[in-house]
Order: sequence, then C-alpha cells, then structure tokens
Amino acid sequence: GVQAFRLKPQDLSTSIHTSGKVESAGVVEITTEMTGQITELPVSLGDHVQQGDVLCVFDGQEIRQQIADLENQDAQARKEVDRQRRRLQQDLDTAKAQQQAAASMQASAQEMYQKVVNGEMEGDAETVLGQLSDAQNANAEAASAVSAAQEALNSVDESAVTQNSAQLQKLRQQLNQLTVTAPQSGIITSLNVSRGSIPNGSLMRIEDDGNLKVTVNIREQDILKISEGMNARITCDAVGSDQVFSGQVIRVINFASASGGSDAGGEGGSGGGYSATISLEPGTPLLLGMSVKVEILLDDAGEQLAVPYDAIAPDDEGNSYIYRAVEQEDGTYIVEQVAVTAGVAGEYYTAVTAEDLKEGDIIINDPYMVTEGQKVELYLPEDEDLYPDQE
Repeated sequence: GVQAFRLKPQDLSTSIHTSGKVESAGVVEITTEMTGQITELPVSLGDHVQQGDVLCVFDGQEIRQQIADLENQDAQARKEVDRQRRRLQQDLDTAKAQQQAAASMQASAQEMYQKVVNGEMEGDAETVLGQLSDAQNANAEAASAVSAAQEALNSVDESAVTQNSAQLQKLRQQLNQLTVTAPQSGIITSLNVSRGSIPNGSLMRIEDDGNLKVTVNIREQDILKISEGMNARITCDAVGSDQVFSGQVIRVINFASASGGSDAGGEGGSGGGYSATISLEPGTPLLLGMSVKVEILLDDAGEQLAVPYDAIAPDDEGNSYIYRAVEQEDGTYIVEQVAVTAGVAGEYYTAVTAEDLKEGDIIINDPYMVTEGQKVELYLPEDEDLYPDQE
C-alpha cells in the first residue's frame, strides 16, 4: 500500500535550548558610612523583609555627645559675641551723646559769633571766632568717633558662632541614619554584620524574590540568532517539568567575558562567555537559586497544519501540491491533487494552507508515487510513528 498520514498541527517554532539558575532582577546592597556599633539587628540571613522594615540600628550615644559638645561651643561663642556687641553698643551710644553735645556747643558758638558780628552783643570778634572754630573741630572729632564706634559694632566677628555648623549638619544627618530600613522588599541573601559589630561598608544584600530572571550561557554558534524581545519557555525539575513558565529575552551579552565563560548554561563547554538574561513571569513558584531549563524561541510560529517537506511537490510553474487520499463509499481511496500555499518551514515540517484542507485529512507521504485520480490501498502507521519528534 501507499504510505500516508493524517494531517495535524505541528509546532513549527524554532528554538535553542540552554539552562541557568533563577536570580533576582532587583538586587540591592545595603551600605553605610556609619562607624558606630550596631545595637539592634532584628533580621537574620534568609529572612523575608518588606520595604521600610528596620534592618539594624546603630549606637548613637557618641554622635549625640559630639552634637551636644559642638552646640555648647557654639552657645559659648554666641555669649562672647553678644557680650562684645553690648560693649560696643555702649561705646556707640556714648559717642553719639558726646557728638550731640559737641553739635550743641557748635550751634551756640555760631549764634554768639553772629551776634558779635552784627553788634547785637559785646565781645571780641576774633576771640569768638576762635571759640567757634574749636567747637567745630570738637564736633567733627565727635562725629568721627561715632563712625568708628559704628564700624566696630558692624565688624564684630561672628565666625566662631557658625564654625561648627557644617560638622553639626553632618552629625545630625548621621543621627537620622542610625536606623537603617529596607529600600525594597525581598530576601536577605547576604548578612555581613552581627549585633555589637562595627560594620565596614556593606551591611547586607536584599534580593527581590518577586522579580525574577534567569541568566543563561549561549553557545557561540547561537549568539547571533538571539535578540531582545524573543519569547522563552522555562521548565524546572524541582516544581515538575510539565509546568512551563513564560519568559522574554531582556538582555543579550554578545561579547565574550574576560572569564571566557564558565558554561553555567550547561551547553558542553562552548559558552565562550556569551550570555542572555530572561525575564520570568510574576507569580511563579520558582525560588532563587533553582536550576531551570530554558528554550528561547527564535521563531515563535506556534502550531500550524504541516506536512513533511518531502510530501510537497512543485510543478513547472512553481506552484506547490500535496496529494490527499479521499475515502469512497466502498471503503477504497482515490488520490486527489490539492494546491497548497507553503508557509513557515521548520527543521522537518512545512506549514501548508488550502481552502478545503483540514485536520485529519489523509496525505500521501511520497507525491511522486501517485497521480491524480489513482485508486490506492493505504498503509497508515500509528500517528506517533508517523510524526517523528522534532526535538
């Protein structure tokens, strides 16, 4: 009999396979410039914290004492400045009173001189003129004394009052940093301090377990096929390989790393340092550190009616045909030529479309073994034998 098969959809997506580990897409290192001792540490390695939770508290006694000492210095400096200002203000008030008296004496001498000159009053004009000149000089000196006293008051050095302001501002900022809170929710995956210790830089690491990714190594022969935005399928033996999770390529590292690639992707030592980052759909049961298998879909064609590429026969005009066996009332089969449009081609199958083509149609394997209208006996193996695994 003529070998044939029943038409059914095939997954024509092309893909590459690799593997990797589940990581967090949101990792934050908690650092500090504080040099004090940690007095409270309410968290432990592996704890899940929420944004805003207290991570640790530093001893603020030394900072508070430094602030008090500097504020006391400033207060003493302010007292000294105020004392100087009060003394100089008194000097200014005295100078103003003396200048006012000198001005009054000058006015009296001017009036006397005018009367003598006008003959309204007896006296030696020259003598009176000398007195007026002396009064004018005394008034000028008094006015200069007022200016000098005012300048002295205006130039009081107040720098001692504010010399500690920058240091005080820094200390007050540190006082606000005594309590360290979580900037994001997640799991504490690294803890570098303990209660009573004095930290040096990094305190701990928080990884957001609700925002996951997978980093995979990519073989050199595959790296140019991958681009951002491609879809991916992720499976994990730990949760059952029958569960498939969706992902997307969000980053492609298409240059070899200095390490030459540790081949964490498990692709047989040809990683070459190339890698890709795959996002994971939210809400998966996957945990940080779990090993996963990743299939990156180079062409996400999906399932379509398809036949083995050698079941398609082209004619001289470039049209494509397949041959369908149509069952007759007496149980025999007649060969029918069907014009098809060839679509996406996979490694073994090619998608075909025609108006009256449907799933379950019986298609002849070798189109060159039959002709239009031929009556044939069919050999129909089991479907799983007919459709070899594309993997």
